[in-house]
Amino acid sequence: MMDEVFPRTERSWRKRLQRVSMRTKIVVPMAALAIIPAMVVGVFSISRTRGSLKESTVQLIGFDTVSRAQEVQEFLQAVFKDLRFLAQSRVIRGLAAAEASGTTGRIAALRKEAEREFLLFSQGRRAYYQLRYLDSTGREVVRLNVENGQPSVVPPEELQDKSTRYYVKAGMALEPGEVYISPMDLNIERGKVEVPHREVVRYVTPVEGDGEGGGGLVVINVYADYLFSLISPFPPNTEAWLVGDDGAYLSYFGDSEEKRHLYRLEAQRRLSADYSPAEVSAILQDGSRQRALETASHLVLSAPIAFGEKASARRWWLLIAYPEAAISSRVRPLPVFLSVVLVLVVTAAAVTGVLVSHYLSRPMSLLRQATREVVAGNLWKQAEVATGGTIEGLASDINVMTQRLREAQERLGTWDEELAAEVARQTERLSKLQTGLARADKLSSIGQMTAGVMHEIGNPLAALKTKIQVAQEDGKNCPDCQALLEETMKEVDRLSMFLRSFSRLARLSHPNFQDVSLVDLVKEVALLVDSELQRRKVTPRLELAGDTPHVRGDGNQLRQLLINLLFNAADASSPGAEILVRTGLGCESANIQDPSAGAFLEVVDRGKGIAPERLGKIWDPFFTTKPEGTGLGLAICRQIIEEHGGAIRVKSAPGAGTTITVELPGRPPARTEDRPRV
Repeated sequence: MMDEVFPRTERSWRKRLQRVSMRTKIVVPMAALAIIPAMVVGVFSISRTRGSLKESTVQLIGFDTVSRAQEVQEFLQAVFKDLRFLAQSRVIRGLAAAEASGTTGRIAALRKEAEREFLLFSQGRRAYYQLRYLDSTGREVVRLNVENGQPSVVPPEELQDKSTRYYVKAGMALEPGEVYISPMDLNIERGKVEVPHREVVRYVTPVEGDGEGGGGLVVINVYADYLFSLISPFPPNTEAWLVGDDGAYLSYFGDSEEKRHLYRLEAQRRLSADYSPAEVSAILQDGSRQRALETASHLVLSAPIAFGEKASARRWWLLIAYPEAAISSRVRPLPVFLSVVLVLVVTAAAVTGVLVSHYLSRPMSLLRQATREVVAGNLWKQAEVATGGTIEGLASDINVMTQRLREAQERLGTWDEELAAEVARQTERLSKLQTGLARADKLSSIGQMTAGVMHEIGNPLAALKTKIQVAQEDGKNCPDCQALLEETMKEVDRLSMFLRSFSRLARLSHPNFQDVSLVDLVKEVALLVDSELQRRKVTPRLELAGDTPHVRGDGNQLRQLLINLLFNAADASSPGAEILVRTGLGCESANIQDPSAGAFLEVVDRGKGIAPERLGKIWDPFFTTKPEGTGLGLAICRQIIEEHGGAIRVKSAPGAGTTITVELPGRPPARTEDRPRV
């Protein structure tokens, strides 16, 4: 009959399980419940975090690529506007009309006025190396050359006939108000190519006479060297190329002299020599947005640079190749840290499971040992269990039972019947106690299992942000759903920001000291946070002293410091307000060894200010006046400055704004001629 209910294999399995000790039965399930969920969630979190961090890194360097391209495009648009301004000026239009009427005396007077206007216009425009006005036949009437920043007017006898130049012919075919932008070439002038080669771009527009007919051309020549300086410099091992709208390489930016020769303009190398037709088409087909191509060793990002105002205008492309190793180095630390945390969590869970199982199983072992001795006839044995719970009560009951058994045994000789009754009563009570012990053990196990499950409910929170991002990028959500996802993402980001801020305060890494230019750092941070400040409707104003010395510090930590101060100032400012960022030489702190050679950085806002009773608390962790603040920003700033051996002070009054001054030990600034010109 038993063989029909339980197959032999199952009975064998049940027998082997019954032979396992109670300690093992408790330890193994407890350890499994503690370790397995933590490992599964930890491995999943590390994988998802690594992917998210890499995506964020790619977006960051993509923003850098677009920013560089945008800076060049803004300069080209400025040239476009300057050209139209010159063409519409009174003197140039009058000169065009005088050329048409043939009034020699008037032409000479207007030429002098045009030369003076060109001289005034050229002030501060070091990128323009030639300004010219050509008459309707293509001959130069006025020409201004700019060499080494010094403008000079070319005498009339040295003026040339440019009617055969391709850009002059193209300009003559334009209507008033239209602009021709030449391809980049090697500046073939005066019948020869300049040596060394200096690439140029020419802007040409026709001039309409001032009410008396006539016409001509205004030409602005721009050396490409200035455009290249807007794009560079780049991080180590990073390369970049400027590509024309026909797919030809215009210039190379990098450390390789061989590539510099290979990709120069006169080499006439094209994208098709380095990329497949599909990749070339992906870069050149749509010039309105950024592209990213992955190779075996690099991530190549491209961004368009548009000329003019029309959608069909000429375009260049900026290609920047970031080494994969540099991207991986930014992604690697966080997974390593999470792996260490996972190991610590699993270890702690395992130790906790073992300790809990030991706490449960040891009293049971003591009770079993005591009951065995009682069964063997040792009625003087006491079960010494001190748990403060049900098991201790059971041990106390067993001790009472043992005592009474001993008393009963002493009365056995004279009270045979009474002993039998007493044994029966105590046996019944023992049965009830054993039943209660089994029930207590079961309830305790169920309680531990429930506590473990409740502990793991919150673990999927790590994947919540990723799932929300996937839902947002799907593009199929209704507006109400999208708004709900954005609100949910804000709450998740707020929790994540608090945890990261607290972790950063507790484990701020030791600074990696290098020579840091405060002026360059302020410019970089201002560019980085410009869009966020515009969103908050505040405007930064920079006053960067030329004698500001370099400081010895960690650029990343100082960048974090300035971002925190700017965002705090933006939060305190009203819409339309201005935030002043100022640097200079010298400081007042006695902690700095040589205050006269130190550097200071000030962030000034005209916000609501800080009450005097709160000034002493703003450096305390978790103290904040903002509804959604964590109260860790200024505490982190103070810790960064202390690590750098500097000082930070705050001056504020209600309604008068706040000034935060950071003072750092200075280093001698680099010589002006050694710095790259931008």
